[in-house]
Amino acid sequence: MRQRRWLVMLVLLNLGLAAGLVLRLAEPRTALAQPPGGLADRYLLVTGLIQNDFDALYVIDTKERTLHTFTFRKGTRELEYGGYRMLDRDLRHNRD
Repeated sequence: MRQRRWLVMLVLLNLGLAAGLVLRLAEPRTALAQPPGGLADRYLLVTGLIQNDFDALYVIDTKERTLHTFTFRKGTRELEYGGYRMLDRDLRHNRD
């Protein structure tokens, strides 16, 4: 009877260790917000608040080097294009 108790305890201990090993090795995959390749590395999106009435969506096109602005008026559910800016012209630096 005593040997059977030890055997059950050792089996339970091994099951616990095996479960711990599986949990340790089974880490969740890393979520990539902007995976490389395709058009994902061309655009960058940023949201913000303009004054107190508008939510804004800024879209940066890294290939064309432009910043596009969209506004979303609360309550109307309409997205309006606000225009664009040329980043090279606006952020001009003295280059040698």
